[in-house]
Amino acid sequence: MCDKCAQLDEKIAHIRMLASQIVDQFTLDAIAALVEDYETQKRDLHPEPKE
Repeated sequence: MCDKCAQLDEKIAHIRMLASQIVDQFTLDAIAALVEDYETQKRDLHPEPKE
């Protein structure tokens, strides 16, 4: 795993930990969107090879 992916994984883990302590649906939706954005960034760093 590259350094950028490791950083993104750390951010995702931190955000998910925070989300477990939040009950506000608006904030949870924003957190979910942020996690999705970070996961998209990871996929963009290492796209799957086309066959």
